[in-house]
Amino acid sequence: MKHVDGMSNNDPFPNSSEDLALITLRKVTLRLLPFLFLLYVVAWLDRVNVGFAALQMNSDLGLSAAAFGFGSGIFFAGYCLFEVPSNIILERVGARRWIGRIMVSWGLISIAMMFVRQATSFWILRFLLGVAEAGFFPGVIYYLSLWYPSAQRARAIAAFMVAVPVTGVLGGPLSGALLGLSGLWGLRGWQWLFLLEGLPAVILGVVALIYLTDDPKNAKWLTSAERDWLIRAMAVDRAASKPAHAIGALRALANGTIWQLGITFFLAAIGFYGYTFWSPILIKSLLGIGDLGVGLVSAAISVVTIAGMLLNSIHSDRTDERSLHVAIPLLIMGIGLFGCALLPETGFAVLLMALIPLGHCGSYGPFWSIPMRFLRGPAAASGVALVATIASVGGFVGPTLIGALKDRTGTHVLAFMLLGVFGIAAALLSLCLRRSKDLRDRGFAKSIAA
Repeated sequence: MKHVDGMSNNDPFPNSSEDLALITLRKVTLRLLPFLFLLYVVAWLDRVNVGFAALQMNSDLGLSAAAFGFGSGIFFAGYCLFEVPSNIILERVGARRWIGRIMVSWGLISIAMMFVRQATSFWILRFLLGVAEAGFFPGVIYYLSLWYPSAQRARAIAAFMVAVPVTGVLGGPLSGALLGLSGLWGLRGWQWLFLLEGLPAVILGVVALIYLTDDPKNAKWLTSAERDWLIRAMAVDRAASKPAHAIGALRALANGTIWQLGITFFLAAIGFYGYTFWSPILIKSLLGIGDLGVGLVSAAISVVTIAGMLLNSIHSDRTDERSLHVAIPLLIMGIGLFGCALLPETGFAVLLMALIPLGHCGSYGPFWSIPMRFLRGPAAASGVALVATIASVGGFVGPTLIGALKDRTGTHVLAFMLLGVFGIAAALLSLCLRRSKDLRDRGFAKSIAA
């Protein structure tokens, strides 16, 4: 193993330390990513399992399409209100404590969902679930920026965020099977679903307090040489980000590029979350299959999504290009939404529906690596949280819009056409990022003259 010496300001991975770099990043990856991936699987499952619960719950509680859509979306109202404050607290107290707290609280509220009896209690608990989970996702994105230099960050983020489609692979069949427990010990299947899918969050929250390490300086599981290399590599990476010296946490909240990123994913999230919460009901109506069958179809869609997500992120890192690697997947998502609207009564619509998560999730790695190209420290924590907050508003709009229009028109056609427009607008707006001065300073759009 070669020792680190003479590290260039432009290259945190000089040849003299190549072996050490590979070994260190491999250790970091094996230590952190599998666990963070598991946490996000549980987080996503508890966020979206209401879509499967609706297959029984809506009739049991007498929920209309509008009431269910509003309850699905109101999660993001609580999420948005506490996203930025939560991430600022995480940056101050450390990821270990705050992520553990987030998980325990959201797990308990998710379990409490089994006790809802009418629309009002459903809405209240969904709102509180959003409050509890606020800060988890942007907190992990910020946390990864402490461990991975920018050249490796998109694939690290993608490896973490592949939990979204993996949850579809595992959670779809699991949720469908849990609905089959209806009647056991006097509980309906949707109550078993909330109970058994909420417990892992509480358990893993306690584990996080023991297992996670706040930053490389405290990583006793690295050798001293590995720890020194990583600390130095991250210092070089931070130094390469000129705006980091000029933008504090409060100024990051007013940064134009941050707002452009947030609006881009706000438009994308409208379509994706509309699909996420309503897809089990739509798949069942289009194919005429049972609850477990719906779960298996959802799993098949997620398998394709995983492959596209990883391939796009790896290619984005290799080419050091982000904008097109966000725009093209979001365009694919928009095409899928239009396809579902134009072919509303055919099984082929389910195949087009698969383009929605393929496109949206495929953009994750490149997109969420963008803020870290020009923000660091507290500015990164608040900036990423603001992007996630703005985007999360789309999580409220999408499901609510579909529910309201479905009640009025009796079909999802008009809603999905509107969602398709939003998806294509997001793709076009992401192309405009190539002209951002913040990102040109970091070589974001090399083909555009400064």
